[in-house]
Parts: sequence; C-alpha cells; structure tokens
Amino acid sequence: MAAAAAGAVAALMAALLLALLWRLAWRPRAVARAFARQGVRGPPYTFLAGSLPEMKRLLIAGRVGVAPLDATCHDIMPVLLPMFHRWVAHYGKTFLFWIGPIPAFFSTDLHLVKQVLADRTGLYQKDFLIPVLNFLFGNGVVFINGDDWKRHRKVVLPAFTHDKIKSMSAVTAEVTKQMMQQWREQAHQSGGKGAAEIDMIVAFNDLTSRINGRVAFGTSHQDVEEVVAFMREMQKLATSATLDAPILWYLPTRRNWQVWRVNKQLRSKIMSIMQARLAAKGGGDCGNDLLGLLLEAWTPQRMAGAETLTTDEVGDAGEAPSADVLGQLKLLHMVLLEASRLYPPFVYIQRRAAMDAVLGGIKVPRGTVVSIPIAMLHRDKEVWGPDADEFNPMRFEHGAAKAAKDPKALLTFSMGPRVCTGQSFGIVEAQVAMAMILSKFSFSLSPKYVHKPKYLLSLTPRRGMPLIVKNLDG
Repeated sequence: MAAAAAGAVAALMAALLLALLWRLAWRPRAVARAFARQGVRGPPYTFLAGSLPEMKRLLIAGRVGVAPLDATCHDIMPVLLPMFHRWVAHYGKTFLFWIGPIPAFFSTDLHLVKQVLADRTGLYQKDFLIPVLNFLFGNGVVFINGDDWKRHRKVVLPAFTHDKIKSMSAVTAEVTKQMMQQWREQAHQSGGKGAAEIDMIVAFNDLTSRINGRVAFGTSHQDVEEVVAFMREMQKLATSATLDAPILWYLPTRRNWQVWRVNKQLRSKIMSIMQARLAAKGGGDCGNDLLGLLLEAWTPQRMAGAETLTTDEVGDAGEAPSADVLGQLKLLHMVLLEASRLYPPFVYIQRRAAMDAVLGGIKVPRGTVVSIPIAMLHRDKEVWGPDADEFNPMRFEHGAAKAAKDPKALLTFSMGPRVCTGQSFGIVEAQVAMAMILSKFSFSLSPKYVHKPKYLLSLTPRRGMPLIVKNLDG
C-alpha cells in the first residue's frame, strides 16, 4: 500500500513537471514558431523570464550615460521605451516579445490596433494585470469586462453628464483660483520681480488631486490627500513590478509585502470615507458626486431592480469660463490636443485575447497580450505626416478627425466601446484651468529644466518641470 501511494505521488510529480515544462519551455517555442511562419518575429524567448532581462538591460542603458534631450525635441521614444524603439527598427512594425512565458503581440500598425480597440464582442479584454495593478485600480469600470463592465459603466456614466461636467467646471475654477493666488504670493515674495520658479508637476498634481477629490468624494479633506498619496506610492511599486518575471508577482518578496501593506492602508482609508458618507446621509441620498452615485447603487435599498455594485476672452479669472467661451478658445483646444498627442498620459496600453483570434490576418492564440504603443502610433509619419515628431497645433485646425490621414488616429483617450469614460471631463478640466491661468500669468522654461521623460505607468518628467511664472498684473 505504501508502494502504491509512493507511485501515485511520483506520477503526480511527473505530471506537474511535464505541465511546467509545457508551460515554460515547449509552448513558448511552439507559439514563437507559429508566429514566425506568419512573418512575425521578435526577441528570442528565455526560459521563465521571456524578454524581460533584455527589456531591463535596454531600459537601464537608456537611463545611464544618456544625455537629456534638447527642450525642443519631442522624439522621446528612444529614451522613454528604448526596447520597443529598438525592436521596431529590427523586427518591423509588428513583432512578438515575451512577458515571462506569456506571448505579447506588439504592433504600430494603426489598422490592426483599431481592430482591437473597436471590438465589441469581448474578444480583446482589459484583464491582463499584475496583482499590484489590481490593487491600484480595483475591480471597477476601467479593467472589468463583459456584463460586469456594462453594469458598472451604467452606474458611473451619470457622473459625466453635461450638467455634471458643468458643475465640475465650477469646482475646477475654484481650486484653480486658489492655486493662482498661491502663485501670486510666491511671485510677490521673489524680490519684486513679479515672477517665481514653480515646479508644474508638483503644482498640477496638487491641483488635479484636489479637483478629483472634490469631484469624486465631494471634499478636499485630508483623507482624500492621503488616498492620493497611497495611490502614488502604489503606482511607483507597480512600475517597478512590470519588469519582474510573472512568478515573482505572487511570491512574498520584499516589494510585494510593501504592496500588501500599502493596499491595506489604502482600502482602510477609502472605507472610512465611505462609512463617514453613509453615516452622514441619514435618511437622505448619498450625494450627487461620484462616490454618492456609487454608494446609492451599492446600498441595500437600491438592490432590487436597480443597477448595483459590490486671456481677455476668458473674462473674470475667478469664474469658470462658460461653454460658449471655451468653444471660442480654438487655439487653446488645438494646443491641448497636440500636447496630448506628443505626450499622452498612457504611453501604451494592453489587451488580452480571450480566445484564439485572427488579427490583421495573423493567427493569435488565446491568452496572448496585445500591446498597443499609443505614443509611437502618434509619431507614425505615414499617418501624421513628416512633421509627426514636431509640436504643431495647427494640424488640429479642422478638428481631430482631420488632423491625420486616419480620422481615428488620435488615441489619447483610446477609442471604441472602452474609450475613457472621463474623457469629456478631462478635456474641460484642462481647458478651464489653462484658460484661467493664461489670462493672468506668462511662462518660460527654467534653466534648471531637464528634458528627459520617464514612464511611471503614466508619462511624467524625470526631474520635474520647473517654469518661470510671471504675474501679468505685476
């Protein structure tokens, strides 16, 4: 009997070993051969780690000993994502790389990318996430799929109606006015020059966190500031984890212990805000901000039959510009679109094939990650013209649909059914803030500015963005 048990254990161990060998060695090579037969090649697969060691090497080489770019240079991809820049040059617009043993299909072919983003069948899903990103974004409208996504989206959409965005504009104006007053005080304290050096990254991170805190939670309370701080810490940890072999995502490493600690603090803080809102509502509703809408959909009373969830043109700089005024600020809108083209917040996004698919005539096996490099697509000279690497807002003179050879070429907010829900709010928020600021201040680059962007899940300057801010009122 003991011999039979030992034999069963040995057979089980052999089966597990064969499964691991298939997953980590034989299958990747079979997938690579299948893509190669279709003309798609890429960096070779290395056991367990895939392409990650080469990615790390190229990233480090791009940081160390590389001089900053000229401030007028917008060709940032060789510095920002040197591995993709090199692999496109070597393997072409479409190639295969490896996230550990997981195949990743990379393409700068806009027509192929549009096929993925425009899909309405659920074939290309937004669920390829390392665990730390699951903690950061949660099981919400951004990354869920299918019926759950439709249900969440139906609950969230009322927060972004025309009337809601109008009220958000008033919040944006109020918070921007407070920031402008701080700038005036800094300029006044600079020795009578009427100008001060201000790091725009710090200033606008604070501005957006206060605006979003008011919009999402109805308050700029310290609790919201702590939530933002925890999320930024999680963002840094997530960026570091993206180049880890997938097996390390689930082991009790030092970084993962830190992730679990921060996630516990973050969840605790958010729960305390939610509980305070529920306690304060009494017998009334939960409020008309985003948190209120989510809580209304979550509370037991709503669960039956409802969607549930577990310049001078600007005028007075102290008020939000009206929709009519914003509509007249055409050049400002063009500048914002061009800035978002060259410096999109998310440099690349990913989808995962939920089943075997044919993409641009290429057979893609189930589980393959589809990597979409938005910043590189925005610099495609075949689509955007020979000046694709230059800052030229006039390309948007006749609207985003006519700025390039393809009307869907601008992917700052993605496209298709999973386009960013908060797109309209983001654009209006930027227009309102910049219209108010530009009516009262002028800007010039500080000599301290170093033009060397980095990717921290979202695009950001490596060493801040110090500008000389001058008060036009003296």
